[in-house]
Amino acid sequence: MVLATDYFDPAALELSSQRQSEVDLSYFSREGGQQPGTYKVSIFLNQRLIDERDIDFVADQAGLVPVLTQRQLADMGVNIRAFSSFKKLRDGETITRLGDFIPDATARFDFSQQRLDISIPQAAMKTRLHGYVDPSLWDDGLPAAFINYSLSGSSIRAQGTELHSDYLNLRNGMNIGAWRLRNISTWRYDKSGHWDSQSTWLQRDIRQLNSKLRMGDSYTDGDIFDSIHYRGIQLSSDDNMLPESQRGFAPVIRGVAHTNARVTIFQHGYVIYETYVAPGAFEIKDLFPTAQSGDLEVSIQESNGTVRKFTQPYSAVPFMLRRGGVRYSINVGRYHYAGNDDVRTPLFVQSTLSYGMPLDLTLYGGVQLASDYRAVALGLGRGFGEFGSLGIDATWASAITPGNRRTRGSSVRVQYQKDFADAGTSFSLASYRYSSQSFYTFDEANQRDSLQDTRRRSRSELAVSQSMGSFGSLSVSAYLQDYWRVPGQERTVHMGYYGNYKSISWGVGYYYIDSSRYGRADRNVTFNINIPFSLWQPDSTLAVNYSLNIAPGKKTSQQATLYGALSDDNSMNYNVLLGHDSEGSNTNFGMGLDYHGSKGDVSAGYSQDKYSKRLTYGLAGGIVAHPYGITLSQPLGDAFALVRVPGAANVEVRNASHVITDSRGYAIVPSLTAYRKNAIELDTETLGSDIDVELGEQHVVPDSGAVTLADFATHLGHRVLFTLRYHGQDVPFGATASLTGAGNHTDAVVADKGLLYLSGVPEQGGIHVQWRDKNGSVACKANFDIRAILDQKAAVKTTEAECL
Repeated sequence: MVLATDYFDPAALELSSQRQSEVDLSYFSREGGQQPGTYKVSIFLNQRLIDERDIDFVADQAGLVPVLTQRQLADMGVNIRAFSSFKKLRDGETITRLGDFIPDATARFDFSQQRLDISIPQAAMKTRLHGYVDPSLWDDGLPAAFINYSLSGSSIRAQGTELHSDYLNLRNGMNIGAWRLRNISTWRYDKSGHWDSQSTWLQRDIRQLNSKLRMGDSYTDGDIFDSIHYRGIQLSSDDNMLPESQRGFAPVIRGVAHTNARVTIFQHGYVIYETYVAPGAFEIKDLFPTAQSGDLEVSIQESNGTVRKFTQPYSAVPFMLRRGGVRYSINVGRYHYAGNDDVRTPLFVQSTLSYGMPLDLTLYGGVQLASDYRAVALGLGRGFGEFGSLGIDATWASAITPGNRRTRGSSVRVQYQKDFADAGTSFSLASYRYSSQSFYTFDEANQRDSLQDTRRRSRSELAVSQSMGSFGSLSVSAYLQDYWRVPGQERTVHMGYYGNYKSISWGVGYYYIDSSRYGRADRNVTFNINIPFSLWQPDSTLAVNYSLNIAPGKKTSQQATLYGALSDDNSMNYNVLLGHDSEGSNTNFGMGLDYHGSKGDVSAGYSQDKYSKRLTYGLAGGIVAHPYGITLSQPLGDAFALVRVPGAANVEVRNASHVITDSRGYAIVPSLTAYRKNAIELDTETLGSDIDVELGEQHVVPDSGAVTLADFATHLGHRVLFTLRYHGQDVPFGATASLTGAGNHTDAVVADKGLLYLSGVPEQGGIHVQWRDKNGSVACKANFDIRAILDQKAAVKTTEAECL
């Protein structure tokens, strides 16, 4: 039997001396060979990145092999109890030959990539759900304080008068350990200023329960009872901590503006969103409601002063739980409503529980208890496989109205959902019917005025979407709601067909909005098409958009918009629009600029039509105070990262849009996914010529609301190629060398002819060099002074040094 292997013959080198040929080069005699030691590596288990850490490596016949412990393997998910070979190990004893303990297990170290690949048969692994991240890796983050701001405003001149309007939204926070202090405040100015602190709360994770503890202003969940605002204490499960978590959603607000208009959205009496839109159909997709349910009131203020309103239904539809799954919430506090001071504010307790049962059943229910109110809810959901899932629940309530009249009533809700994957169809139906006139929700029971006008009698929702492959998609959504003793109904219907060809996209939509509380019905037919110039010029950022809006019996309007980028990195963009409508021959014109930078977003615009002239502006971003100073950022998400590259200015973060380190080497990656591994990678090509980093990519796992640190070790100094000599001869190939001084621990290997490349080299210093020959260990130190060669134009300076 003959065994073939790659082998490097040291004699093949053109050695300059007898002493160099006697150097121990056995570590380099095989492909990828390196000296033993401690290296910071990325650990991949079965091709999946699981961690980054320092690992000790020792020499083996196959090269460098990692030194592992039972605890490390167990943390990786290896079922070490299933193998008797591990029982033979004494406490503290390490493992180097992984295959001796787990059959067919291997470990391979790629030195050039600093990557350790561990392969372990699936049978030897503990069963873990897809996407599982060990809670021990969750990071509470740095102590920090921040302000997340969004400011928008306008100056409008109409009919000889001038009106200024501004809206500021502040989402403030402070982190200490696992505790999160948060506040949401707003300031609005029309004719006078109004400051409103909407919510303040303190919260933290309870990891053992996969739950959150929250104290202060809060909302009950909207799965079983309607969501309500209160001040008190909440303990509730958080599905985001689970591998199979379902992320929360926000509704898409659709509507039509007839002129340049301001759209304001209210929930539970608070203004939660405000923006300005051009004439035509609009969609708001970046809404972040403050509660999981609670209808949204949408106000559209046109430039001629008219105001149209409609209600957008919003509720978090309960979804099925797996067998044994539990979801719960416990709420204790005082009811609070900001929209009207004439309400009762009783103390109350609410608790809900959902439990996954056999046979694809989910049982759920809850109670609400207050001095003048009692409610009990019970429901059952079941999955029917290819026929979808169905949920039915009933609520019984007893209330004492402000007039001391006791009422008892009940409500029944039916929900159905089904996705037809093969047909590309998604179908969901949620139908609510309040079956008795004497039923009051907790919100309704605490209102002192217009009780009869606010109680819903029935409500139905429908949403269907159908994919048509390369021909586009069709969507239909509708909702119907009526009230006791109030004539008429609230009805909203949207039908749309959307398609694309290459990079051209278009859509046709029909909108019908009828609210008996807000006036007559509004009907609109819209058409929209977007054509990018990149079809003909691949590098072009220009595009044109055309939209047409037809309001039957009223008016027809159309608008063309040209937009593109003013900078190579697309951080600066512009748009110019021209429109016309048939009513009064109204022509509208507008233009705008927006900038998306590392320190925030800025926008400005001008528009005019027959009724008014409008200047608008917008500012959005974050200010973060942390142990290393203060850093400006883009608008912040729930969890975000502080990137620290000390002394490295203007370094780009690859997997974040327009995130660049400031003059001190700090930047904020504004949004991370909590409880999941997030990669943060530097664009090393943007590093200065005098800066190197040890590792260009890191992974962080923040918990909810954390400000986690991505700390990149930098070597500040010059890049130098030394020619090292020892007693007048080249330092031998394979010798190891490192800069002397505190913090310089990285070893480099001397190449042929005494060549040594080092980064982060100061103007003066020393290099410690050592190697082994047949007589044993040899060490020397080379002092250098490179000030005389700093005028070399090359990025890598060259010089010689004598090792003594």
